[in-house]
Order: sequence, then C-alpha cells, then structure tokens
Amino acid sequence: MSTLERFRKHTRPIARWGCVAIGTVYVLVGVLALLALSGRFTGHADEDRIIHVVMDWPGGALLIWTIIGGLVGYVIWRVIEVFADPYEFGSDLRGMTKRVGIGLSGLAYGLVAYSAARIALGPAGDSESSEEQQQLLVAQVLQWPGGSWLVGLTGTALILFAVMQFWLVARQAYTLEIDMDSRSRGTRRLIHVLAWAGYSARGVILAVLGYFLIRGALSRDPAEVGDTDTAFDFIGGGLAGDTAFFFVALATVGYGVFMYLCAAFYRFRKESEAT
Repeated sequence: MSTLERFRKHTRPIARWGCVAIGTVYVLVGVLALLALSGRFTGHADEDRIIHVVMDWPGGALLIWTIIGGLVGYVIWRVIEVFADPYEFGSDLRGMTKRVGIGLSGLAYGLVAYSAARIALGPAGDSESSEEQQQLLVAQVLQWPGGSWLVGLTGTALILFAVMQFWLVARQAYTLEIDMDSRSRGTRRLIHVLAWAGYSARGVILAVLGYFLIRGALSRDPAEVGDTDTAFDFIGGGLAGDTAFFFVALATVGYGVFMYLCAAFYRFRKESEAT
C-alpha cells in the first residue's frame, strides 16, 4: 500500500464529516425555504442567511465552525481522491476528466466554507446578503475588458453543470460512492429516491443561477444576478407557482438527507473493502 493510500485510509473520517456538513447545509436551506413559503420565515433562504440564523442559536457558533471544518475537510478529501484514484478511472483523457471533475465538485463547498467563516468572524449585525455580494462582484467584472463574456460563460458553465446533475441520476453515477450492495432493498430504494429528488433540485437551482448570470451579461446589469433565495423566488413565480417552489425546497432537504446516507455508507474504493 502506497503512502498516499495509507494516508487516505486514515483520513476517511473527514469524508464522512464533510458529507454530514454538506447535508446539514442543504437541509437548512430547504427548511428555511419551506418556512418562507409557509410565511413563518421572512428572511432569505440561502447559505449566508443560514449562517446568520444559526449563529443566533445557543451553541450556534460551535455548529457553524463544525460545518466549516467539515466543508474544508471535504475539499481536502476530494483533492486526495484526484491523486489516489480509488475508483480506478485511470490516467487517459476520459479518466483524468472524471478525476478532475471530482476535485472541482469539492471547490464549491470551499467557497461556502469561506463565506461562512467570513460571516462568523465578521462584525455582529453585518447583514449584507449573498445576492448583494454577487451583484457587487459581477458589477466589477463587467467593467473588465470582455467582462460581459466572462460573466456569460460562467452562467453557461453553471447551466452545463446543472445538466450534468440530471445525467448523473440518469446513469445512477452516485452509486459509485455509496456501498449499495450490503443495504436492504428498502434502504436502496430510499437512496435512489433521495438522489433523484436531490440532484434534480440542484440541477434546477443551478440552471436558474446560470440564467441569472447570462441575463446580467447580456444586459450588463448586475442587478439581474441573484442567489439561491432569488432562484427559489423565480421558481415560485412560474406557471406552477408555489407547487414548484414547494417540491424544489423539499427535494433540497432530500439531498441533505441523501448526503447523510452517503456519510453512513461511503464506498471508499471501486470495490468495497472489508478492512
């Protein structure tokens, strides 16, 4: 066993910790969205608002830093997997594309961890929303030469990533990292249902966020850019209205539960190991 494999084996707990942290973020986002739909919550249902809400709970700061630690650990674990290649993707173009994709999938959670740490360490009462931050960043980028193209390409990339979410569930690619073989029939069915619902919700939200960026690039107006909460509002404003909002929010909670099951049943190699 190589040094990298030994290190990876001893750091498996951070993979589980990361999955729990990610699951908690999605559960909280979905729950806040559902509460907003019912009129019991008037704030924004996005990652930044979660931090502000939880910080006000007894022991909330400890929970936030636990989540941040898990998110950072997950990014590190994904980087380890890129080099260790536990699922034997190989080193050809197709294999390296999959391995790099694994690494990139963790980077978004690094950004969430950074944002959470910034809020946790920032002055109390700082209520600048993630939407305002994104609009400020887009406004700056739009001033660059070719800035509108960069914003538009970022939006296009988000939409392509959204399409990948549906492709993943269609091929059941998520089962690669979950030990399904030793699970009961009911548990396997639950995992499939949660994965389909969760990845579909992610796909819809990412597609809407990508659309916002493209809209902002075409109009050169940063006010057209929105965050997760704005995406929920956009979904709720369509033909299906509150029904679509409800199902996407509920599926977002489902993805969080799916990540909890990933933490419990993580498959650390292409073939399950007994040791």
